[in-house]
Amino acid sequence: MDKRVVIVGAVRTPIGAIAGSLSKLTALDLMVVVLKGLLEKTEIDPKLIEYVSVGWVLQDPRFPNISKIAHEIAGIPNTVPGTTFQENCASGAAAVHDIARRILLDEIQIGIGAGVESMSNVPRLLYKGRVKNVLYGDLILEDGIMGGLKDNFVGKGELMGLLTERLVEKYKVSREEQDEIAYRSHQNALKAWKEGYFSSDYILKVEVPQKRKPPVIVEKDEGPKDISLDVIKSARPYFKPDGGTITALNASTINDGAAAVLLMSEKKCRELGFSPLAYLRAYHNIGVPREYMGEGAFKVIPPLLKKAELSINDIDYFEINEAFAAVVGAAFKFLPELKVDKVNQWGSGISLGHPVGCTGARQIVDMVHQLRKRGKKLGLTSRCVGGGMGSGEVIEIIE
Repeated sequence: MDKRVVIVGAVRTPIGAIAGSLSKLTALDLMVVVLKGLLEKTEIDPKLIEYVSVGWVLQDPRFPNISKIAHEIAGIPNTVPGTTFQENCASGAAAVHDIARRILLDEIQIGIGAGVESMSNVPRLLYKGRVKNVLYGDLILEDGIMGGLKDNFVGKGELMGLLTERLVEKYKVSREEQDEIAYRSHQNALKAWKEGYFSSDYILKVEVPQKRKPPVIVEKDEGPKDISLDVIKSARPYFKPDGGTITALNASTINDGAAAVLLMSEKKCRELGFSPLAYLRAYHNIGVPREYMGEGAFKVIPPLLKKAELSINDIDYFEINEAFAAVVGAAFKFLPELKVDKVNQWGSGISLGHPVGCTGARQIVDMVHQLRKRGKKLGLTSRCVGGGMGSGEVIEIIE
């Protein structure tokens, strides 16, 4: 790119478990927290923000266009427009890509790309409430969360885990390989927390109100566990009980969280005297067959690297989202040049969690800080996307 987009701030909330520490906060609450945190950490004047884009998958009609609502509450002027993206698991990344495009096209010079999900608060839905032949009688509520866990257009409708068993067969990913990936994910995330890499310089402390008690302060991811490989191996196949390999322990979890990135044109960044954290060197999306949606996480890597004019060996760290360990296992088969000690060194979806609309933005945020804190230059983040897509970015640290 002749014109470069820089990342000036990158923050996230801790990631909460479903019905866990953040479950009392709606997606709007979480989005306000992370936008306020980004403004405070960067010390930018909110009046300088020109656009806010937010990714959100399991949307709630009480908060239409959450981007605009949240940024006004967070203190950004109501004259600033906002857009909310639904691109399944790539939604948070899509919001970041959108702001980058607007900067590259000279529509704006400063903007925020973010992602959010409160899977604990996804509503149950009544789809048949306005049809004449059901004016009377009982109706069944359907769980809205299934929209993020199931592809209704594969077979008779398949849960993503069952669908990913197809990937296991195609790439011959063994149960043993998947369990080892899951074990490494937890160990790497725990190690990163223990060594202070995940810290309050960018992971925000979140206050959760309590009835008749002081607020609970949440400051750590709930997902990473010191779980043994033997326990992971003992889990039974969940999606395909007879002959399957994917279990509740080698798949990602269901979570709550939010992340946000402040982006600027390099010229504006210098003019305002900010110190940029990184360049968004490249970003890319591809389509893949929905029956093999997991392929998107690794098939996006070659064209993304080509766009960035890099080779796979140039990249210091990868985060390939662990929607399922099988996805990462298949990535090693598809890209034999990938090295285990470069992949998911701070954990990923299995350990940290996968709050779907937040994940893409969360990966970018963590990668910026992973590279900076470990003295490395180039990172690549990618994810598979329900419905058959791949999405990814190359992050370059500014020395």
